[in-house]
Amino acid sequence: MKLQTEVLIIGGGATGAGILRDLSLRGIPSLLIEKGDFLSGASGRNHGLFHSGGRYVVSDPEAARECIAENRILRKIAPHCIEETDGLFVSLPEDGLDFRNRFVGACEEAALPARLLSRDETLSLEPGLNPDLLSAVKVLDGAIDPFELVLANAKDAEAHGATSLLHTEVISLLVDGDRVKTVLAKDLLHGEEYLIEASYLINATGAWADQLLKLAGLRIAVALSKGSMLITNQRLSNRVINRCRPPSDGDIVVPNHTVSILGTTSIRLEDAENFEVTPQEVFLLIKETSKMLPAIEETRFIRAYAGIRPLFQSGEKGDDRVISRGFVLIDHEKRDGIRNLITITGGKLVTYRLMAEKTSDLLCRKMGIDVSCTTHLNPLPGAEKPSGLKDRLKTLGKVETLCDCELVRREEVEEVLREGKLKNLQDILHRTRLAKGTCQGGFCVYRLLGMLNELELAEGNSNKILKGFLEERWKGIQPVLWGASVKEEELMEGIYKGIFNL
Repeated sequence: MKLQTEVLIIGGGATGAGILRDLSLRGIPSLLIEKGDFLSGASGRNHGLFHSGGRYVVSDPEAARECIAENRILRKIAPHCIEETDGLFVSLPEDGLDFRNRFVGACEEAALPARLLSRDETLSLEPGLNPDLLSAVKVLDGAIDPFELVLANAKDAEAHGATSLLHTEVISLLVDGDRVKTVLAKDLLHGEEYLIEASYLINATGAWADQLLKLAGLRIAVALSKGSMLITNQRLSNRVINRCRPPSDGDIVVPNHTVSILGTTSIRLEDAENFEVTPQEVFLLIKETSKMLPAIEETRFIRAYAGIRPLFQSGEKGDDRVISRGFVLIDHEKRDGIRNLITITGGKLVTYRLMAEKTSDLLCRKMGIDVSCTTHLNPLPGAEKPSGLKDRLKTLGKVETLCDCELVRREEVEEVLREGKLKNLQDILHRTRLAKGTCQGGFCVYRLLGMLNELELAEGNSNKILKGFLEERWKGIQPVLWGASVKEEELMEGIYKGIFNL
């Protein structure tokens, strides 16, 4: 099939969806293609931290200033995606106070709101913290739901005329002189091929940026840094808890709805596709984070997972943590002589909107048009009616619930299904909180498949789909399988072997 568009965006993470929305609000026709579902890369595999900029204020003040500026904007345009928890940077006896003093000074210099708390003030806010702590600094951190955020961007973009092709991979780029002339892409689920002609291409593929550019005979220096995280079966704190020391492994705990997420590591990889969480990383994260919250040592973990950070290299050597978390925008006309190709990579989830704005501004200059960005002014869909766990609790017992852990109502899933265009089970899970709770889908996914069969919406063999889900789920459960988790997994095995004969 032949397709034509003014702008082709490759990559369906936060940046790609943000660019799609930005261009649609400027009235510029655009098409996004993504080889998986939205959020299949780093955007859907992070610790959900709503950055204040504090984590980078000492080592990378420019990135910190970008974070706090976008933090303020997102509170206005996406309140339904954010839990304004605040955050604490905690100093332990082994940390001393030198870094804390530098941290407070850097916050003042970068205009990041920060307040120094005594030991007693800190423990009154978070009694579960290590009682031996020296002090803490309170900042404007929070928790953010990346799935809600990215999908809201995509929904708004489509409402303004943009289109998306999911589960569609770029196979080749045809470069003719100083332009990319055509893009060959393939639907990975149904085999259909698309020959796409676009006036401009935007490479927003994150960790796969260099891989895509190779199809055009180009290269950029991207370091792939794996960050592994653990999910607890309960929420351990009301606020984000950071270690007040130079960034290192196991220095953050982020509350996320009914659970907490412990992070993170930084390990250089060569392959963005094949990676796993190792036992060494699991034990390191538990050891380090429990120094801040001792209860972690006795906590049950329900899942381990990892994401790949694309870090643009500009000559840095050694520890990946010294590479800037800022973003880089590349005009390949200036760099490589390819007039209609732009790459945007690096950055943080909280700066996605700014990255999209800068990319769209560059595109408009190249197109010779003058249309301003409005994404910082227009709220995202859903902003008018924020809903969270408290709202879901109000409906408990009144409506049919598919997921008991996260109180996902059947009507929520039916609403997602009515929007159409979902191609597999994971697409549905990305659009709800179903299977994100303590049982990790063990008691709700089979209910979902039953509902799909009832509505005659199931595609393919439901038992095969269910088995595929369980195999994928096992990858995250296996690294944390001890204690009570073993008992739960034996129960799940009994259910799926005994009842479903899998």
